[in-house]
Amino acid sequence: MASSSPILQQLGCFRSLLLKPQSLSSTTTTVNNQIGRRALSTVYSAKPEPKPLPKNLPEQFLRQLPLRMRPNPERKERKIPPPPPAPQCKDPVNAVQEAQLAQLDPTGERRALFDYRRSPRSVKVGDILRVTFKNGDPFSGVCLSIRLRGVDTSFLLRNQLTRVGVEMSIKVFSPNVESVEIVQRAEKRKRRARLYYMRKPKHDMGSVENLVANYLRQKRSLTGKRGGGQTKRR
Repeated sequence: MASSSPILQQLGCFRSLLLKPQSLSSTTTTVNNQIGRRALSTVYSAKPEPKPLPKNLPEQFLRQLPLRMRPNPERKERKIPPPPPAPQCKDPVNAVQEAQLAQLDPTGERRALFDYRRSPRSVKVGDILRVTFKNGDPFSGVCLSIRLRGVDTSFLLRNQLTRVGVEMSIKVFSPNVESVEIVQRAEKRKRRARLYYMRKPKHDMGSVENLVANYLRQKRSLTGKRGGGQTKRR
């Protein structure tokens, strides 16, 4: 039995080799038949030409046909009206800003006070300012920078309160700002537009409360009013 088993195995393998081409030929024929059927079913015929309509058709039948199938289709021209004349504005953003500035600053004093490019008497960096608010205590300090942005124009003040540096950015045209006063001008024209180096201890100016107190004292002596707005009694 041990000697017959390899012979049977070889015959079985040889038989499978003989049967393999038959199976391949059968599969190829079935595939070809399927391709032929698909080719027959996918043959496209020419588009049939439209048959002309009979002449002298009554009007009631022609009305039932769509416009593209009628013998003489009537195409109505669509009249597109011209757009209405719109007001021409070359720079709408600038126009809106001018309208807002006229509402927030009707006299134009604050605009001239911070327009350092045109007005020589305007606020410059290095000046000591005092800002009074409608709600809250006034704040005074050294002007470090001025940011010109139309309605969003703002400036930065720095002061020392209880030996701690405090900075405040204030909007020029804010409704909460009541007045902006120049306490003291800078001695020399600054060579920089932003004095951020004054934040360092070496260049820090310190507190400006003494200068503001002297300014208010001189103002009271000239106007004859006290801090609360009452006149002096003689």
